[in-house]
This record gives sequence, structure tokens and C-alpha cells, in this order.
Amino acid sequence: MSCGHCVAVCPTGALDNSRCPKAEMDPITRPMLDPDTALEFLRQRRSIRNFRDELVPEEKIRQLLEAARFAPTAANSQGMYYLVIQDRDLIKKITDCVADWMQEQIDNKSPQKRYFIKVLHVYRERGIDIIGRNARQLIFVLARRLNVTGPSNSEQSLAYAELYAPTLGLGTTIMGFIETCLRADYTPLRELLQIPTKQVGVGCLLVGYPRYRYHKLVDRQHLKVEFR
Repeated sequence: MSCGHCVAVCPTGALDNSRCPKAEMDPITRPMLDPDTALEFLRQRRSIRNFRDELVPEEKIRQLLEAARFAPTAANSQGMYYLVIQDRDLIKKITDCVADWMQEQIDNKSPQKRYFIKVLHVYRERGIDIIGRNARQLIFVLARRLNVTGPSNSEQSLAYAELYAPTLGLGTTIMGFIETCLRADYTPLRELLQIPTKQVGVGCLLVGYPRYRYHKLVDRQHLKVEFR
């Protein structure tokens, strides 16, 4: 067992575990947030689609992903691998590749055909980068091919990254079109990203410095819940 629960919960410090040594654990030094502060923190997360034309330094990206690696994973499988793309020409090739995949889906009469037709009209005919959002930096998440929980693990890790990003002055958004193509294991995209055979792409996050600052907390649909 390498989850560390046994060592972390022991009130006297009597337990240790070679797979998660007590000496490598940090003490809890801050009180738990009160409910109102925690809820406001969560509600401040926004999907950012307008960024300054400025690269985020590598050190700050590492800091962001340090937070992401603490996210829960199924059976404590962990094993997330991150690939940061910041070459503009490569990002353009990636978005064009996703557009090609969409065209193939249209030609093959995919259930998403009508939606993809609209997306490609905006991307190709109107020249608006609805696929890549004019990204300067994209973070791809890779997982072991044999790990069937890779997609859900990625979602957890990127959720952590999105929540932590504003504390670093950063904005993020999940790149849904790219991520869908990635999870389809589309060979041309795999080749562009040079993904090893034993790995699969499971997530994609846009990161950058937000162009605008938000001053209000946006509401959502009312809670729908049933107890039985």
C-alpha cells in the first residue's frame, strides 16, 4: 500500500511505510477553510479564452503541474505524464490535424457530423481559431495505455491545475475539441505529438495569462438532487 493514509492518520507518528516514508511527508500547518471561503474559491474558477500574447515561464508551468500531481487517481495509480507544447507552428499543425479528424468524422457520418460541420465552417471559412483558441501554450496529459482509468485520472489532475492556476496569476480552459481527437487515438495527432506506443493522450489544457479580470461570481442552474 502506497497511498500513505496509514502514516498520515497516525496521531502519534508511530507508523512508517517504505513506499511513502514519514520523513517525506509534510505536516498540516493551516486550518481547513471555512465553507464560505472554500465555496467562493471554487466559484472563482473560470474557463479563460482570451489571453495576453505572453508565454508562461517554465518554472511557473512546473509549479502548476506540481499541484496537479497531487490529484487523486484510481487505485492510487498516478503515472500522469505531461507534455507542454509552446511552439506556435506545432500548435497550428495540431489544430489543423484536429480539423482534419473532424472532416473524417463528417465523411464517416459520425453522430457529431452536424456539429463538426459548424465548427469547421468557423475554423476554415471564417478563419476563427475555435479549435485552439489561439493558444500560446498547451499542456497535454498522457497515461499508460493499459491504465483504463487514465481519462478520469487526467480530469482530476487538470481540475486541480485549473483551481490552482489563478493563485499564480494564470488562466486555463479544457481544450475539448483537441482532447476528443486525442482520446480517439487519432494516428496523425499521435505522430505530431510523438506519443510513445505504450501511452495514450487523455487530456489537453490551455494555459496563459488572462487578458481580462473578472469581478463577479457567475451563477449556475439550480441544484437538481433526489434522495432515496
